Amino acid sequence: MSYTIGFLTVGDPHRLTGGYLYHREVFRRWRAQGHRVDEIVLGPADVDGQLAAAPQAGSRISVDRYDAIIVDALARAVVAPWLEYWRTRRPLLALIHELPAVAGASDPREREWEQALLRAHILVTVSDDGAATLIARGADPNRLVVASGGCDRLLPLLPVNCTREPLIIAVGQWIPRKNLANLVRAWGQAAVNGWHLALIGETEADPTYAAEVWQAVRNCSAPVLVRGTLSDDELAHLYARASVFALPSRFEGYGLVFAEALACGLPVIAGAVGPVPALVGNGGLLVPPDDEPALAAALHRIAIDTTLRQRLSAAARQRAHTLPRWDDTAQRLLAAVIHACTSSASAQT
Repeated sequence: MSYTIGFLTVGDPHRLTGGYLYHREVFRRWRAQGHRVDEIVLGPADVDGQLAAAPQAGSRISVDRYDAIIVDALARAVVAPWLEYWRTRRPLLALIHELPAVAGASDPREREWEQALLRAHILVTVSDDGAATLIARGADPNRLVVASGGCDRLLPLLPVNCTREPLIIAVGQWIPRKNLANLVRAWGQAAVNGWHLALIGETEADPTYAAEVWQAVRNCSAPVLVRGTLSDDELAHLYARASVFALPSRFEGYGLVFAEALACGLPVIAGAVGPVPALVGNGGLLVPPDDEPALAAALHRIAIDTTLRQRLSAAARQRAHTLPRWDDTAQRLLAAVIHACTSSASAQT
């Protein structure tokens, strides 16, 4: 049986960030199986833009044409006035990569919007840590599904027999919770001759924080390469050439970039926060994300110790073997949709 699914989101779905990548990978597989997915962008990602778009959101969605509605938690403000109505009409799933209030959003209405999301028939989160957070905030455990993202997106693109270089890469937006300014400052304390740090990802998501990162780059006495946003092919080639992946995030909903780094055999240096320790396992070194001396020590240690890098690289590949592939993720999320649809049909008979 094929399903027609309405997916409601905000912002630019073409961005190369974890949540949007997740949606693209899953929906591509669903469509290949014959399911229809209408991705409906209801407005910009910022709260003010969402609130301005909220009055028109209901008229843009003909809920009766869908077997199920999935709401991206990022769209929490624009969908809030309509969620209860949609929930009475069709099976409603909330896809929660992260709760904005937990990730650092400060609007006093966040808890109100959050509670509206938590009344969905099914809550899909991307990590066990995320599930525990939802339960602590009042979610019914019986309505929770964990569907972590895949680790295998770049594997078909990796070049064969590529030589590892003295290169540390970080992949992430230049926003405060990715903590890249601290990484650059720590690299300035830790640098080893011949090694480089490369920053990959959007540089303009937060202009104020970007200014801090640029200042850290200018002041860094060690080599830092700013690569910006890369194509998948370019990113795969960097993963194949690099020797270490480092990203001392202050918060992650799951951490797709860590999973991809592990799958590519890269030792990881990461912040010991949220789901990251469980994700990385024995494939890396964990530090308090805002402890620059500890981060610098980890960077220096991994750069000078070839044996350590080899051991962590082997552990990274071993850990990756246990992580979901994108086919697994798509099937897990589709099973949640089917369950919601069949449960709704049973309730009506």
